[in-house]
Amino acid sequence: MKKYFYLMMCAGLLAGCNGSVDNAESTGDSQIFVTGDTLVVPPTSTIAPRLILDTVGEASYSATLTTTGVVRAIPSSYAEVAAPFAGRVVRSLVRIGQNVKAGTPLFEISSSDYSEVVKRLIQTRSEMDMAKRGLDRIQDLHDNKVASVKELDEAKTSYSLAVEEYRHAVAVAKEYQIDIKKAEVGQPMIVRSPIAGQVLKNDLVIGEYIKEDAATKVVVADLDKVWVKANVSEMDAPYVGGIEGVAVNLVARPDSVVAGRVTYVGGILDPETRTVETIIECNNPRHLMLPNMYAQVRMQIHSRNSIVVPKKAVLQSDKGRYVLRHVGDNTYVRTCVEVQSIDENYLRVIKGLSEGDVIIKEGAFYLIDKH
Repeated sequence: MKKYFYLMMCAGLLAGCNGSVDNAESTGDSQIFVTGDTLVVPPTSTIAPRLILDTVGEASYSATLTTTGVVRAIPSSYAEVAAPFAGRVVRSLVRIGQNVKAGTPLFEISSSDYSEVVKRLIQTRSEMDMAKRGLDRIQDLHDNKVASVKELDEAKTSYSLAVEEYRHAVAVAKEYQIDIKKAEVGQPMIVRSPIAGQVLKNDLVIGEYIKEDAATKVVVADLDKVWVKANVSEMDAPYVGGIEGVAVNLVARPDSVVAGRVTYVGGILDPETRTVETIIECNNPRHLMLPNMYAQVRMQIHSRNSIVVPKKAVLQSDKGRYVLRHVGDNTYVRTCVEVQSIDENYLRVIKGLSEGDVIIKEGAFYLIDKH
């Protein structure tokens, strides 16, 4: 009999959530009978009084997602400023903590490569002016029937080429933030801030020689607003689109709560962590949130209606999660469900139950080994 009972139990598990077997056999509790996914628990069973039933219905709920994050400067408001040419530092023009505007001089560097760029700029401008004067002279001679059409065309071509060379030199100079009107050969290069913000780093040493591949010497950032990059689990990701509010607690300042808003939800799931990157923007006028700080993030979801069941009612098998649904006459059927966590005590049912179904609300775990 024991061998026969063991075979019947295996057949019941292999049947799955909707499977069935034709024969029934009592379990360890002689008053409980199992047929595939169906269990009969008579009132005389010692387990029956422990089973609490509940009718499933839609309810309004509001969930809170909790995760961790890291504070980051907003990329468009953050600049690591390096010398565009190899050269020697002549002057440092700012100090750490100083507020600067876009275009504010940060430091000066003496560089032969920079001098060549300036030299080329001045040279092409001179050649363009000379070509313009030549064109004007030939044009005047042509108007007075002295110069030929061929000579005029050649002068126009020379001028056009000179203009293009100068435009190219200007483009290169602007790339390195060179003042076109004030550039002179022999002057040190002035490196300027590309953005407005605060100087967070200044590692310049007067007289040091900086190579082209040297590490960043000056960092400027506007921290009035920052990002918190948080990772949301695969199961919670569908909720992020309905976020009502975000509260950020810095690990270093647990008593401070900063409000934020979700500005971006990643479109790719990280295959290793099974999470989606979420970016939260926070106002940071007092600059309490510094880049690379850790934070606790709580996201409040909009209230919505859905079927909600206690976590105690949902069991786990090798085939997935399920509940025990009451179908009458002390009979229960194992029913597979898809759920999402709402909080520590409740789950939202995505699939598997309908409003009006009756399930075992408490005590279902007593029947885990009964089917």
